[in-house]
Amino acid sequence: MDLGILNTVIALVIVLLVLSLLVQAIQTLLKKLLKMKSRQIEGSLKDLYEQVVGVQVPADAVAAPPPPLLTKIWTTLKRILGMKVEVPATAADVFKDKVLDQFKNIGRKTLFGRAVLDSLSKGDLFKVMGKLESEDFLPDYVQKFQVLCDRIDDLRQAIDAITDDEMLRGAASTKIAEIRSILAPIFNNVNAIVEGTQVKPRVLFADLLRLQKLDVHELLDLVDQAQVAVTKETEIANAAGNAGEVAALRNLSKQLASVAKLIGDLSQKFVDAVSPLRNKIEQVELWFDTVTQSFDERYARHMRTASIAISIVVVIVLNANFFQVYKSLSSNEVQRNLILEKGPEILEQSRLAQAQASPTPTPANVQEVLQQSREEIETLSSAYAGFGFTPVSLQQLQSFFWSLGVVTAVWPDDTGQRSVWGMARAENPANVYAWRNQSPGQWWQSRKANGATLVGWAIMVMLLSVGAPFWQDALESLFGIKNLLRQKSGTQNIETKSGAGQPKE
Repeated sequence: MDLGILNTVIALVIVLLVLSLLVQAIQTLLKKLLKMKSRQIEGSLKDLYEQVVGVQVPADAVAAPPPPLLTKIWTTLKRILGMKVEVPATAADVFKDKVLDQFKNIGRKTLFGRAVLDSLSKGDLFKVMGKLESEDFLPDYVQKFQVLCDRIDDLRQAIDAITDDEMLRGAASTKIAEIRSILAPIFNNVNAIVEGTQVKPRVLFADLLRLQKLDVHELLDLVDQAQVAVTKETEIANAAGNAGEVAALRNLSKQLASVAKLIGDLSQKFVDAVSPLRNKIEQVELWFDTVTQSFDERYARHMRTASIAISIVVVIVLNANFFQVYKSLSSNEVQRNLILEKGPEILEQSRLAQAQASPTPTPANVQEVLQQSREEIETLSSAYAGFGFTPVSLQQLQSFFWSLGVVTAVWPDDTGQRSVWGMARAENPANVYAWRNQSPGQWWQSRKANGATLVGWAIMVMLLSVGAPFWQDALESLFGIKNLLRQKSGTQNIETKSGAGQPKE
């Protein structure tokens, strides 16, 4: 393979890598400034809430008319620019705002105090949800938990009454003590959600979930064992003819039966109150992965679109015409060698850029990322200009628009007459702009040149859309091929007999 052609290809790939890194740096800067990832996560939180809570819209509800097109465009622009948008708050919006407030309280915010999320794990979401009020997930929880707390209070009173009974002794006393130890955590947790005897209207989600699940079978077994012990005591007292003790023991037996009934009722009330809440948690866990996957896909699509848009702007501003770049590299050996010398440095810069592009940067280094992006943009722009390529100038833009014949202003020519628009500009010796008429052939020739430029720009945009990692790998492979060819050439030089001449590269 001719190393001249290979050097041209390598130089072209270096240029593409520089432009791709520039696009990546601008994308990172805009992504952090506009909080694009955080906005997508906020939308995913709303989707998650709607899937879990599942607010149903009545069938006979009349849908609100869609806003006018101009209103939608203006609202979108305000969102992109980070301006406040006044929209009716839905239940999903309220949930999203409360979650963001909790994350903001633990430091995930910008310097201006706004919440920002570059990542969201399932564990972090569950922890934050535990600090939210339960009415966000289960609006009618007060009524259900009031019934449960009433039954728990009845059970506590019944067990306290048995404990204070003088006839409780021996094995029965031991079993009642075990029952109290099992129910003690539940009694304590109930105190966190009640005020007096009424369930608080605003209870944290975690306080309700803290209620431990009852092991009804274990409790009933203990009550049964206590009942057996009391029965034995009753038989002993009856055999001794102690009527008063028999009556007291029988009363204790009735109290134990009442406790068994309360435990059975409590089990059902516990299921009625806690199960809907636990189902919400299960739904969050079930839908989290699905919603997260949708977020990843949506975010990737938006980033691709943003990358293409940024590529278009970069290509036009820097006048990165593929045909001109290739022609310049293939014909200008000095320029090509200059770019080749910069190749290893650009490749190392690309490796560092990919290593620093963490998929989940923390909010603490947001300002550092912004500063690095700005510096990288300036460095890469200077590198491209240093390669000998000229960006589009204002005069070129003016000449292009004037040649289209759309400028209405006219300039006096050297004869003092005023020309009409739609003519090409010429400059007379007196530095007074004059106009000369364009023939149809000249006008179409200019449009053909403009068309070729647009095609060259479009090809460059498509090449940049594949991303910097691709061109980094391509450049490393091309350097490897070049080194291999050099080694092969060196081996041939050694094996060539004296006087055979130098093999061409």
